[in-house]
Amino acid sequence: MIAARKICVLGDFAVGKTSLIRRYVQGSFAEDYQATIGVAITRHRTEIATSQGPQALDQILWDIEGSLHGRDLALRYLEGAAGALIVGDLTRADPVAAMAAHAAIVAQELPGRPMVFALNKADLVEPAARPDGQTLLASHGGLLRCCSAKTGEAVPELFAALGARILEIGI
Repeated sequence: MIAARKICVLGDFAVGKTSLIRRYVQGSFAEDYQATIGVAITRHRTEIATSQGPQALDQILWDIEGSLHGRDLALRYLEGAAGALIVGDLTRADPVAAMAAHAAIVAQELPGRPMVFALNKADLVEPAARPDGQTLLASHGGLLRCCSAKTGEAVPELFAALGARILEIGI
């Protein structure tokens, strides 16, 4: 039997949410930017390694537009989600603070659901200049990785880790 789970992909405008999904699902990257209006939904079947062995998972990826703050409709997109991938942009001034704001909303709307944090655009920032994000993990748990939708660095790992956590806790 194949499990199917809704996963919300959240973050500010133009942090690379759609690009991360495209890299993960299609293995490609496009330089052109087109803002997601509302939500874009992509289904991706994968095999996830769990403590019980490999398990097939249909990840229903909800790519939610830029900001959830004060938006009742956008908050409704979270309903029924098994977990969230929260994306920040390493080239911005304080990506961890922006991610923490999204994480707080997820924690409020989806208590107990796992979160994974992606600091995107690692190809544009030297490793020494990257924030560590420990305060984010201390508040919300999960996994945080620097990644790049452009190069593919750490992208499959992020989605696999979230899928495994969802299956392990039985959501």
